[in-house]
Amino acid sequence: MATDTKTPPIYVTFLNRLDIEELRITDDEILGAIEASLAVQGRGEAVIEPRMHLEPGVARGHFNVLRGALKAPIDRAGVKVVGDYVDNYTLGLPSELAVLLLFDPRTGAPQAILDASGITDMRTGAVTAVGAKYLARKDSKVLGHIGARGTAYWNVRLLDRLFDFDEIRVHSRRPESRDAFAERLSRDLGKRVLATADWRSCVDGADIVVEASRLEAPAPMLKTEWIKPGAFVVPYGTMSAVELSLTDIMSKLVV
Repeated sequence: MATDTKTPPIYVTFLNRLDIEELRITDDEILGAIEASLAVQGRGEAVIEPRMHLEPGVARGHFNVLRGALKAPIDRAGVKVVGDYVDNYTLGLPSELAVLLLFDPRTGAPQAILDASGITDMRTGAVTAVGAKYLARKDSKVLGHIGARGTAYWNVRLLDRLFDFDEIRVHSRRPESRDAFAERLSRDLGKRVLATADWRSCVDGADIVVEASRLEAPAPMLKTEWIKPGAFVVPYGTMSAVELSLTDIMSKLVV
């Protein structure tokens, strides 16, 4: 086969999970990168296309395809494919696995292929934390977190980086999941994290409440009466878990 000697070679960087872990990205670097990208989007210097949804129909799961481009200082275009399979824990796999493709926005040349599973968890946690940075009370000292999937770890870790909580409570449906989650957080954060047996004992009176459950159908699991006045509430579970009356006590709603 003839080789086109006039076309310059295109070199594509590949980073797998171990490569990314070896970078040892700090909490502050994660928060800084996500806050910078959100600022680019807020200034209208980004193109974010609606996500596409694909259900193969062979298991309880789906793919999300996300597409966007950010101008300077990030100056990249990208496509990320995220699989979300709720039963992966039975196979010892994370529920959310992803790959990210990065391109030169001026030529379309591919630049990198990344295992984006861990990056996705970090990014989601950082968005939660950056939101709390600007919307939660500065003296927030109690966190209640529902859910224990991959993104949940980074929610708690990065929120604690900003607020240094006196009390952290976590809950998830399976006892073995919430206990392991609390143990991991306690070890990594160097403070006690309490695994609670129910939703109420997790969120009642908390200053910051994150609802990241995996309900199969909408259900009002998070009761409005448990929410402390002035609390910051982040509901982003796969199905709505809040009572509609929650909007009656809100002083501000940010989408």
